[in-house]
Amino acid sequence: MLIGADPTHTGDRCIRVTVHHCFFDGTRQRHPRLRFGKVHLYNNYTRNWEVYAICASVEAQIYSQCNIYEAGQKKKAFEFYTEKAADKEEARSGLIVSEGDLLLNGAQQCPSKEANGEHMFHPSEFYQKWTTEPASDSLKHILQICTGWRSVPRPGERC
Repeated sequence: MLIGADPTHTGDRCIRVTVHHCFFDGTRQRHPRLRFGKVHLYNNYTRNWEVYAICASVEAQIYSQCNIYEAGQKKKAFEFYTEKAADKEEARSGLIVSEGDLLLNGAQQCPSKEANGEHMFHPSEFYQKWTTEPASDSLKHILQICTGWRSVPRPGERC
């Protein structure tokens, strides 16, 4: 998922997205990659990425909560790219907060980044209630069997 297409799209500062209960298996990157907006990720399972799992660039804010990151060959789960917004003089990266995430097979912790006075959002600013499950083997199993593409017969087809 690329959320916020380009550093020239400064109107994307208003983007707000929640991604939950998804299983990203063996994909390259962008689970998501975000520019400008605010994304709340919770109860997702990302496994065996090729570049990074999630990325925050140019003013992005990602709140990663109770997700499972299971590394393959690449261990860097959290990435920060620095880009210059079209209406700013300075290039900036984004912010990521990791809360309750489970890191497996050597997946690297989210590095602490200075907010430079910027307020990091909290999901409660946008919705009053949500229910997270602890990042665990149980959640991992549920996401593996209950998410993703399924072959669904079309009307008139036999199974």
